[in-house]
Parts: sequence; structure tokens; C-alpha cells
Amino acid sequence: MVEEARQVEATYSLSNLTSEQVASFVSQRSVDKALEDALRRILAQKSVVADLENQREARDSETEKIFDDQQRLRENLKALKGSAEEKALVQRYTQQLNQQETRLETLRKEIQDLEAKRDGAQTLLNQMIQELSFDAKV
Repeated sequence: MVEEARQVEATYSLSNLTSEQVASFVSQRSVDKALEDALRRILAQKSVVADLENQREARDSETEKIFDDQQRLRENLKALKGSAEEKALVQRYTQQLNQQETRLETLRKEIQDLEAKRDGAQTLLNQMIQELSFDAKV
């Protein structure tokens, strides 16, 4: 009887790794507990990075909506002539613009904070991936 063995190599990108793939590796006994834990920590960190990016994108979207609304308000202000009724509208539009500017200032700070957190989380993720090294028998 001749026993034949051959080496098979499979490459997986950790940047595209899903929890389903990790579960598949575990069920096929392709990875040991230590590697499974490391992969799950990487997936959790990827989730942190994605969540921070989604929060930043939501703030960007809100900022764009405010800019669009401010453009509309400015055009409305240009169209007003100066009657007593129009002065009330000018005051209202000006108040709206002031509130929006306050919100924009808050959004800018939040975006800056989220970007810093995301960059830190991404650096940690990159470090986790870089430190991961293994050989597995399938």
C-alpha cells in the first residue's frame, strides 16, 4: 500500500474574510482554537473600523444636506425685497442659517474625531493582521 500526500496551498485575504469563512475553517478543522480566536479578533476589529467609517459617512451626508439647504436659503434671501413681511422671513432664514452653522461646526468636530478613531482602529487592525502567521494542515 502506498500512501500519497501532497501539499495544497490556499490563500485567503484577511481583508475580505467573513465570519462564515471562519466558521467553515473551524467545522473543517482547518484551524486550531488559537487561530480561530485570532481570526475572530480580526473580524471584530474589522467591524469596529467599518462602524466608525459608517458613522463618518453619515456625518458627511448630513453636512452635504445642510450645505444644500443653506444654498436654498441664500437664494431665497436674494429674492426678498425688504417689505415688513419679508423682513420676518429674513430673520427666520438668518436664524436657520445660524443654527445650521452651529450644527456644521459640531459635525466637523465629530468627523475629525471619528477619522482619528478610525485611523487608530485601522492601525490596530493592520498590526493584528501583520502579526498573524500560521501553517495549517488540512
